[in-house]
Amino acid sequence: MLRTRTGNVDVLNRERKDKYVIEVRATGTRRDGKNKLSVLEADSTIVVAVLDTNDLKPLFYPTDYEQTVPEDTPLHKSILRVSAEDADLGRNGEIYYSFQESTDQFSIHPMTGIVSLTRPLAYIERPFHELTVIAQDRGSSITSGATKPSTARLRIKVQQVNIYSPEIYVNHLPDIMEHSNADIYAIVKVLDRDKGIHGEIKSLEIVDGDPDGHFRIRSAEETGGKLGEYNIEVLHLLDREVAPQGYNLTLRATDKGVPARQSYKAVPVHLTDLNDNAPVFDREIYEVEIPETAPINTPVIRLKVTDADEGKNAQVFLEIVGGNEGGEFHINPDTGMLYTAVSLDAEEKAFYTLTVSAIDQGNTGTRKQSSAKVKVNVVDTNDNDPVFDAAEATVWVDENEPPGTSVTKVTARDRDSLDNAYISYSIANLNPVPFDIEHFSGIIRTTSVLDYESMRREYVLRIRASDWGVPYRRQTEMQLRIRVRDVNDNRPQFEKVDCVGHVPRYVSIGTEVITLSAIDFDAGNIISYRMVSGNEDGCFSLDSTSGVLSVTCDLMDVKVSDREVNVTATDSTHFSDTVHVLIHLVMAKKSGSPSRLLTDDMGGFECRDTGVARRLTEVLASAEKNNMPGRAEEFAMMPSRYGENVHAPEFIDFPIEIRVNESVALGTTLVRIRARDRDLGYNGKLVFGISLGDQDSVFRLDPDTGELKVIGYLDREREQEYLLNISVYDLGRPQKSSSKFLAITVLDVNDNSPKFEKALASFRVTENALNGTAIFRVNATDADLGENAHVTYSLVTDTQDFSVDRLTGILYVSSALDREKQELYELRIRATDGGGKISDVPPLSSDAIVRVTIDDVNDNAPLFSLSSYTVKMREDIPLGSVVAIVTAADPDVGQGGEVRYSLVGGGDGEGVFSIDRLSGTIRTAEPLDFEERQVHSLIVRAHDRGTPSLSSETTVIVEIVDVNENLHAPVFDDFVVAASVKENQPVGTFVTTVRATDADPPGDDSVVGYSIKGGDGIGLFSIDSEGCDSPGISSHQSSSRPGKLSLGASTLGFHSPRTKMQSLHLGTQLSERHTFGTIIFYYVQD
Repeated sequence: MLRTRTGNVDVLNRERKDKYVIEVRATGTRRDGKNKLSVLEADSTIVVAVLDTNDLKPLFYPTDYEQTVPEDTPLHKSILRVSAEDADLGRNGEIYYSFQESTDQFSIHPMTGIVSLTRPLAYIERPFHELTVIAQDRGSSITSGATKPSTARLRIKVQQVNIYSPEIYVNHLPDIMEHSNADIYAIVKVLDRDKGIHGEIKSLEIVDGDPDGHFRIRSAEETGGKLGEYNIEVLHLLDREVAPQGYNLTLRATDKGVPARQSYKAVPVHLTDLNDNAPVFDREIYEVEIPETAPINTPVIRLKVTDADEGKNAQVFLEIVGGNEGGEFHINPDTGMLYTAVSLDAEEKAFYTLTVSAIDQGNTGTRKQSSAKVKVNVVDTNDNDPVFDAAEATVWVDENEPPGTSVTKVTARDRDSLDNAYISYSIANLNPVPFDIEHFSGIIRTTSVLDYESMRREYVLRIRASDWGVPYRRQTEMQLRIRVRDVNDNRPQFEKVDCVGHVPRYVSIGTEVITLSAIDFDAGNIISYRMVSGNEDGCFSLDSTSGVLSVTCDLMDVKVSDREVNVTATDSTHFSDTVHVLIHLVMAKKSGSPSRLLTDDMGGFECRDTGVARRLTEVLASAEKNNMPGRAEEFAMMPSRYGENVHAPEFIDFPIEIRVNESVALGTTLVRIRARDRDLGYNGKLVFGISLGDQDSVFRLDPDTGELKVIGYLDREREQEYLLNISVYDLGRPQKSSSKFLAITVLDVNDNSPKFEKALASFRVTENALNGTAIFRVNATDADLGENAHVTYSLVTDTQDFSVDRLTGILYVSSALDREKQELYELRIRATDGGGKISDVPPLSSDAIVRVTIDDVNDNAPLFSLSSYTVKMREDIPLGSVVAIVTAADPDVGQGGEVRYSLVGGGDGEGVFSIDRLSGTIRTAEPLDFEERQVHSLIVRAHDRGTPSLSSETTVIVEIVDVNENLHAPVFDDFVVAASVKENQPVGTFVTTVRATDADPPGDDSVVGYSIKGGDGIGLFSIDSEGCDSPGISSHQSSSRPGKLSLGASTLGFHSPRTKMQSLHLGTQLSERHTFGTIIFYYVQD
């Protein structure tokens, strides 16, 4: 028998040494047949395992725990883990953790020691929690007595968490007038619902929207203001034109929490316009040309003006303030189109420098203006006839001048310029005249020798002056009277020459012998006669005026009988040929008066007739004929090509109405106005113009072609009809014109999208609203006409919950609403016009956003995550241990979504378990006992706080897991059993059967197991769990020495409180020598 050396029960300490290895030698002697004594030995190694007893209690290290937990820690999150150690083995070393105090705030896992949060923390309500954690081993108090539990102090410090972001509230002051000295724009208040440092504001700053640093944030405390208030200060004068949309400041508030939380706030800064900008022309100087024939109200140029201000301050009116003293121009104050106001005349004034002023419509005293120069060059057109220096003139020309002799020079002037003023001259007489005119100089020359005596003594020329203008020349005529001056160009000619006659000698002195007659073709000339020879003795005298040759002496005394007297005639310039008068002096009988003229009867003279008289008669007759008064046709004028301006212009196929789409492109020709004038030249040359009706400056009538074009954008919504006064003028003198009204109807084009009265609207509706409930009526109008203005509505957003009436725009609920599925609807409603039905322009549309917020109705009961819960719990679990956590969600909001839990009466766990009404954590409230109840069925109810309150229930099945308490020890049927076996039996030979019973309830605690605990048969026998004993090894040499075994019976439960022993006496025969194997000896405590 192997025993300990002392009876002290503490001699063995498993925690110090849990195993011993002992070498054992057995020695003996025996005598053989010869009675010889021999020594027998047997060696064996024995391993002794020291079994544990629950002699130690759990020990915490450390014994004090402190943990800082943020107050926003999620529920059921592990906070920390406490740990205790127990050096015992098995259940004796297994530890259960629990709280000494009852708490709903925390839970501790009974086996791991992990402490978790089961209710939300609130620093404000309780900044720290102190708990006592108990560690208790699972050893049975039946076998070794109850061990004292160990405790540890747990201090949980709630760390205030920066839960809330700062809240920014802005108190706007009135809008800032630009350039004003507004120091403070807004007062900002920043609040933080956190406490302590987390609720303190670290900074408020502008982080966006102010790139040029016009604003700053300044704490109001610095200026004696309230804590938590800040001022948005304006640092510089603001200019609305630099930021026409104003500023959109982004404020960022940062608290002092760890980690810091931030919030942002957009602060719009709207600048009120100050009339600080003058209108600006797109050019400082405009230069334009316009023909002087432009009709009144002809568009000259459009002046473009902008003003960087807004509203009335940017509304600009234009007027001419200089250079228009004669009122030649006027300007449309709204459109900036400059027009002619009168007929222009380049000859009067070819250049105008107009000063046009643009004045905005700001308040009186603040209006600003600017000006631009418009240089108008009036382009000359051939609108002036040449003008002679004199309409009539008389000049003289000497006869007998050679051809090409310059008679005179006519001069005409033309007030036009360039080719329009370049003049050429011509003679417009229909009949030939002996004159010609140099075309460019106007010098009139003779084309033949003029003869006063035989030709016309006066000519009336029609001198025509023509300019070189295009497309037609202008011309003027003058009357030039050319009178031929008689020149002494003819010698006197005697009518008769070579006279021979007889003169009696007895004639008395004074007797007229012969009268010589000379004729001078020149008019007005006085002929005088003289004797050039043959009268040396002076017997004859010649009357110088009458040409009478008379006797001046007594012829009787004349010694010669023949006398030749040579007589000539002169006009004081020219001398005629000498006439020879041969006088025969005869002695004839005296008779008659001595003074009378001799006749042929008395002697007379015979002369040769020269025919001068006849020629003179012819010349005089011709002259009389050529100069006969009343023969104006002789100087008839060549008819002019143009004539006088007799007729007024006439329109041809004048349109009654023109219909044009408002989308017509600029430059489009709408119609070509046609007119005619039956006059010729400029009298029939036409120009066109719009006299009235173009108040928007959108049309231009080409003065030359009559093409009516669109020069400004039409907008039916602004003006749907224009009544234009179309005028046509000729360029004759005097000018004639005609006018007609032309109606232009602007047709609607689908160029306007529907406009919603409200592009963004928000409404609220309860989720229990019935189908068909009308929420809102959207209304859109379209400025177009007809189908283009017919608006229909549609719901763009893909949803079955709402619908919109396509005609009325009423938004209806169309299906059951459920706020829990969708709380906010952002519905896009589209208004579409009827475009595309009557034209190629597609329909236009616009969208409005209607935000519909679904208000909650307590229509949802709390819903458990599982329909039923099943958990298993050991029956020895500590009180307060968490059994299960049930959660129910209620999608309602407010009190309708706040869930409370309770255990419903009627469940069989009432009083044994408790439930946290806020978190749904189920804990043990009483010890569990598997033997008393193996299953608990709990009914958990979750109800909301809505009105009426809704609830739901779930079942929690708690299965109790049996723990081997072994309250009763096994009992053998017999305390002592005797059995025998023959030696040398084979291994496994049946020896006997033993039986023990256990009074514990069915289970491991009542299932008995058997073992050999001691005796001198250890190692030689074995026993199965059912109590069948059989040898463990073959027997050695025969021996009749009986053996003794001590048997133990124990249950299979975790706690085996007691092992019953029974003695078994065996008779055996052993062999002479046997070596034992290694045997493990188990010490079993009674």
